[in-house]
Amino acid sequence: MKPLLIPFYLVFQLWALPLAAQQHQETFLWNTEQGWFGERILLPPGFAPTMTWKGLEEIRFAPGMFKADQPDFFSYALAFSLEPDADISQKALDKQILTYYQGLSFNVSKGRGRQVDISKFKVTSKPVEEKESTAPKQAKDPKVYKTILNWTEPFATGKPQKLNIDVHAWKDTARKRTYVFFLATPTAEDSEIYKKLVKIRKNFVIK
Repeated sequence: MKPLLIPFYLVFQLWALPLAAQQHQETFLWNTEQGWFGERILLPPGFAPTMTWKGLEEIRFAPGMFKADQPDFFSYALAFSLEPDADISQKALDKQILTYYQGLSFNVSKGRGRQVDISKFKVTSKPVEEKESTAPKQAKDPKVYKTILNWTEPFATGKPQKLNIDVHAWKDTARKRTYVFFLATPTAEDSEIYKKLVKIRKNFVIK
């Protein structure tokens, strides 16, 4: 699958694939339909340098990711590959998520001539037990959280958005890595795009 070049990439040109690929050789296999696209960047990213997680991020965007009138608007799957000692406690996850999205919204908004009060962003999460596991197949005893981010979506609308984020986080002692997998969408769990994201997560493979 070849990523599409859209304005999003222009914002993050300096932080994207070539350097990340050189820093850590790891392949993620995504089972996505035609029209999905993505990128790989280093962590911490240039738009959120105060994040304490170090590693890389790979993401897959739904076709309507940046189109506010589409049912899969701002919906995506994201995988973090982190150092083995990365803190993935609930408190740490909430802090990293907030820092990431504050930086993203602030920098994209600034680039588009808009101001945003990132101090008003809020992350709330709760641990959940899955009756039937939908975690990536390689995730061993993952921590699972339902997270809600209230923030300002900066790409298409510049308006407040409630983003639902499913989090699976786990340690892989054999690989000596820590992994965090996100599903993010403003839609409800009975939506078609949420169901597609869950399927993508279940079929996600690390090589």
